[in-house]
Amino acid sequence: MAHADHPDTPLALIGNSLAVLVAATERARHGLPTVVVNPGGPWGGYFGGVQADGHRWDAGMVMYEFTSFRQPATPPALASYDPLQRNDIGRFCDVVRDYVQAQQATRAIEPPQMWIGGRLLPDLLLANGLAALPELACAPAALAELRHHVEVARHSPWHASRKNAWLADGRRAPGDSALLDCDTVSRLNHGEVLHNAVFAPFARQVLGRDAGHLAALYHRIPWLPLYWAETLLSWLEGRPQALPPTVFSYPQHGSVADLCALLAAQMNTSPLVTVHQEKVLTVERSAHGFMLQLERGGRTHAARLGWGQTPHQGLLACGIGAAPPPEQRLPLLLAFLRLPRAALRQSFSVLHIADSASGAYRINNASVCAGENDGDSVRLVIEANPERFAAHHGTLADDAALVRAVMNDLAALGVIDDGQTPDFAKLLRMPGALPLPTADGLAAQADQRTQLLARWPGVELFANSAGPFATSLSDQVIQGLLLARGAANDLPPADSATSIDTRTTACAH
Repeated sequence: MAHADHPDTPLALIGNSLAVLVAATERARHGLPTVVVNPGGPWGGYFGGVQADGHRWDAGMVMYEFTSFRQPATPPALASYDPLQRNDIGRFCDVVRDYVQAQQATRAIEPPQMWIGGRLLPDLLLANGLAALPELACAPAALAELRHHVEVARHSPWHASRKNAWLADGRRAPGDSALLDCDTVSRLNHGEVLHNAVFAPFARQVLGRDAGHLAALYHRIPWLPLYWAETLLSWLEGRPQALPPTVFSYPQHGSVADLCALLAAQMNTSPLVTVHQEKVLTVERSAHGFMLQLERGGRTHAARLGWGQTPHQGLLACGIGAAPPPEQRLPLLLAFLRLPRAALRQSFSVLHIADSASGAYRINNASVCAGENDGDSVRLVIEANPERFAAHHGTLADDAALVRAVMNDLAALGVIDDGQTPDFAKLLRMPGALPLPTADGLAAQADQRTQLLARWPGVELFANSAGPFATSLSDQVIQGLLLARGAANDLPPADSATSIDTRTTACAH
């Protein structure tokens, strides 16, 4: 080990996220050494997917977004990325596209669709398929309501156009403990008719309940949309606004999980990357960087520290016995199926289910998304809230019964013929798959993040510590590129009251 005044390594990264893989491999490509400490978990985290049936599957709908409403004509400086600004990632879609396409070929997928009222329509939930509006059974009532309601929405502080002014911790105003919640804001912008007919039913499919407990600024976390009332009215009146199309892309003949596997292989075989598969016990700020004590007794002194675990885990490494923030998490049930191609009655890339016709809320056709249009079989990934699934289907004896229930859902939606049996099936249960944006959780995370920055001046926070829900696929690519390009001489002295937070942003909707 080097003398305490001379760090062993210019950069230590803590975590297993995609951002770690991007940063470590980018640095190796430029001849820069990196120490990576993975305290546990697969490389890429959630984006690492599942290996089964000879394929690397993504865990549900995992897509690239290379376009955004916020996309400027000229890409902005990477260092201007701000993970604390919701949807800032939208400015960097060109950067994300260029990075991803240098690693793997991608293709624009067919537009997602939505099942509602016994019909397949353009997807109004995630893909801005506004052409669905006039086709809805509730369209006449929604039109009549919005003609009167649009002025109320326009003058409200909760109009969707004013999202950038909403508080990041979910509160309605400074000093106000009340939550600016998804349900209230949806009713205000969409009107009661559309909210009750489309958006609330989908929320119940995903969450098992309405979304009144979630902060409206983060409505996309449970995949809920937020439109301007004026936009909805224009489409219902037959004078549609020319909005840019929402385009999702997917790896050609592959998966996003393949990208994680590719980067992990490059990282693990690079002589410039030292990987430790163990926990970090303590971190101390030194005069010239950060001193890490690892679980198996090793010590590393790094000029820079990138911390990708939660702020709470960082405080524990500081020796602060902080309580974990109050957190609600969404459970997830995934079914990975391989079916005979001839069994499919509908062709789609992604199908959202916006009514109670199914126990699941989303079906992903991995074969169609990857452009695999030949062959005798197709691969589907079905996503469900296990509690909602059980409420829909009742008590199921075992996994075989659960797979049969999934197949019954597919038949009820007209996706497959009745009586089909999958050639392959695998179930995955994730009890706490997705953290949800509640007011208490957001406030606690923000407070612990501030404490961590004060204890570790110069620490570079990414992934689970970057900012509230700044963990999207695009966010992590930008965060990794920023970590790779940072400079050790940016660090303040150990007693500095100023902290440098390497900020990254994500493309948001």
